[in-house]
Amino acid sequence: MRWIVAVLVLAVVAEAVLTPPKHDAVAAVQGLISRRLGASYLPQFEFGVLAASSTGLDVAHVSSKGGKVFLEGSSATAMAYGLQAYLRQVVHTSTDWEDHALHLPPSLPLPPAPILLQKQSPYTYYQNVCTASYSHWAWSWERWEKHLDWMALQGINMPLAFTGQEKVWQATFAKFNVTSLDDFFAGAAFLAWGRMGNIQGSWVRGPLPQSFIDAQFALQGKILARMQSFGMMPALPAFAGHIPTSLVPLYPHAKVVQSDAWAGFRAPYTQVHLLDPTDPLFVRIGAAFLQTYQDLYGFTAHVYQTDTYNEMDPREASPAYLGAASSAVLRSMQMVDKDAVWLMQGWLFSFSRFWTLSRMESYLSRLPYESLIVLDLYAEVSPQWEKSQEFFHHQWIYCVLHNFGGSLGMRGDLDTIATGPVVAREKSHSLVGVGLTMEGIFQNYIVYDLALSMAWANSQVNVTEYVRSFAVGRYISQSSTTHHYLERAWNVLETSVYAVRHAYGGVTKDIVCLRPRWYLIQASFMPTELSHDYERVLEAWTLLLQAAASSPSLQYDDRFTHDLVDVTRQAMSDGLVQIYQHIQNMFEQRQVPLSELTAKTADLLDRMTDLDLLLNTNQDFMLGPWLRDARSLAGEDGDDVAAAYFEYEARNQITRWGDNNRNALSDYAGKEWGGLVGSYYIPRWRLWVAELLRAYAGQVEMDMEGLNGQIEEFEVTWQLLRDAFPTTAQGSAVTVSRHLYKKYTHSDAPAVKTSRPELSSVLCLLECLW
Repeated sequence: MRWIVAVLVLAVVAEAVLTPPKHDAVAAVQGLISRRLGASYLPQFEFGVLAASSTGLDVAHVSSKGGKVFLEGSSATAMAYGLQAYLRQVVHTSTDWEDHALHLPPSLPLPPAPILLQKQSPYTYYQNVCTASYSHWAWSWERWEKHLDWMALQGINMPLAFTGQEKVWQATFAKFNVTSLDDFFAGAAFLAWGRMGNIQGSWVRGPLPQSFIDAQFALQGKILARMQSFGMMPALPAFAGHIPTSLVPLYPHAKVVQSDAWAGFRAPYTQVHLLDPTDPLFVRIGAAFLQTYQDLYGFTAHVYQTDTYNEMDPREASPAYLGAASSAVLRSMQMVDKDAVWLMQGWLFSFSRFWTLSRMESYLSRLPYESLIVLDLYAEVSPQWEKSQEFFHHQWIYCVLHNFGGSLGMRGDLDTIATGPVVAREKSHSLVGVGLTMEGIFQNYIVYDLALSMAWANSQVNVTEYVRSFAVGRYISQSSTTHHYLERAWNVLETSVYAVRHAYGGVTKDIVCLRPRWYLIQASFMPTELSHDYERVLEAWTLLLQAAASSPSLQYDDRFTHDLVDVTRQAMSDGLVQIYQHIQNMFEQRQVPLSELTAKTADLLDRMTDLDLLLNTNQDFMLGPWLRDARSLAGEDGDDVAAAYFEYEARNQITRWGDNNRNALSDYAGKEWGGLVGSYYIPRWRLWVAELLRAYAGQVEMDMEGLNGQIEEFEVTWQLLRDAFPTTAQGSAVTVSRHLYKKYTHSDAPAVKTSRPELSSVLCLLECLW
């Protein structure tokens, strides 16, 4: 009986599945291979197109034919996913979102046995609406092109595509007699929250330059064309109801409210006007926007993403109103595209207590099954699908959020990700995909790599075996001894930082990134309290250095040096927590001489300085590239006013995140980046240490009001600086990591070994490290 139910469920889902754009899968993957592997490798491949499975799902096969690697797939993204599987399983190399180099032999090995892959649900979704600002707001086409290839290799077929929409909004609101949107568009690094109606306008420097709006519009044209060539179904923007202030007096009879102030901001940068969804003007503007979008770009995959109530609540709670509000959003889409599907972020349902199950049902139940897909945005920690009867019988996607603000701390829950989507699929009648919805990328790649693979997994994944294959496929081929060190290091990480079960609040935040004060250690949102045994991170550090000593060529492997810096960074961060807590105890108890407290605070600052030195050895952990990319938006002519604007945007986002907003979001998007630690974080900590020692010497309490005033003045000044930071690695990651290991363990870094290490000898170093 169970198999009959399963077949019926698949039939219902299949009926609602979107049709991907027509595309030449072979040509698309040939182009990908030329760009990512090199054109010289193309003759070593044969290609074939497969029919989808009997249930309409993507399939991919990799085998050999005539002495060549034979790639087959039912779509370009399926074929590309097969290529990625081949690279990892057979060639032992793999891609990631940092675009590290692939390690390829001149002659590619043939698969020893066929690799047969079948997707388990139609869609692999990618991006949070915030990702556009936290990660790629300043990207060039060159960077985007590499990332789109990465998407295809991961089998992603439903990405969010929000770039360039401001030009369309200008054209749309011009039809309603609004001639300027300078006060409406958020700053270049904050467009995500302007699009969601949380903020408006550019503070301190601005407005958003027209040159940027035009360039982003052109960039989106290239992005959409490449997505279309891969057969992807990009989710395009749609109207949520947020309107410029200048529109309000033009339509005095329209029903308009001002949203509540958001995240400490004050007018005019918040309290955005919201056109009530039940007002007829809502559908007119929404339809005009989509029609303008299609006129300008000439493409749609019939998927549209918008959220009227992102971190804000409706003004009315009656079932009739909530149903009418959601229906208006969909109707504004279907006025232009009868096949429109609304892709809704389910964040609102977990963020606000307003959304009781009955209100949630009222909002969703009037929408047709085939016209709505809900992203269960934080399903690995706070799933909504089960308690809401699968969003009251609608299509939904199991999403892994995991990260807030792009913080870099090592943390994850591999066990849940390896089981959750499979369990959901077994229980669900309307699960249609797996997705990533992290706020920022470039951290904890293993978490997302596993999540993306779950779209193809027909059973729960053995995490230990997965981690082993991840390690084997990540580095330059090495001796068995070196492989042992590397696999053991990843096994240690698997069972420590990546074994934090169902932990709310994102990854661990390094205290160096926070404005200094007492009681920084906490376990709630963006936790600073360690949820792992810090000695296990030290063990992984030791093993990675063992690998580097065993195979010196690893120092030239950019994946290895990235991982070594990341693990060393985490060990240093964990150590700072111990030192900070020691200082707090010493200050509160007031029993040690001033000289002892002075020495301990000097140790804290010295460790932070060493952290900055370490981070500057790898481009993935440096401030310079972030600022360089922002300044480059000013164009080749180097418009200095525009360059200053974009640099301010870049600096502000990763530090104060706003202006005159009560520091509500300060350090939310902070990063452990070389240059940022040295020029911004350490000076704040020096001010704190100076006040701490003054208070201790005088046996008085710290003057926190005065101290915060000094820190505030420093932060505001730093936002406006234009000083340059290096954009290429400074020194050797292996050399600096070995130096820090010796300095803080008082032991020599691991030397070349010819046999496997005795773990007892590794662990004996850990007691003295901090």
